[in-house]
Amino acid sequence: MPPAAVRELLRTLDRLAHCVGSLRSSGFGEPPALNGLADDVERLRLRARALVGEPADAVSARPPAGERATIAVPDSPYDARLWHGADDEGVGGHGPQISPDAGR
Repeated sequence: MPPAAVRELLRTLDRLAHCVGSLRSSGFGEPPALNGLADDVERLRLRARALVGEPADAVSARPPAGERATIAVPDSPYDARLWHGADDEGVGGHGPQISPDAGR
């Protein structure tokens, strides 16, 4: 694909990403559908950039519009006292009862 055609493809995909971001911010449609659409657009952008040999980490300097921040989840054990008396919402977690003071 000639470089001019790739540039036009990238511009078009950027406009499409902007439109998806606008839909997200306006509250249009179901979030899972919009998330899937945004993921599809980003995949297309990655593949288009690969056509010209651009590395994947140089795709964008900013996250797509409406993207949420990543939340780090620690690997350390949780405090069992936080779950004492919690409702399992019908998932069947009726194992042995652990006292909230068991970890002390």
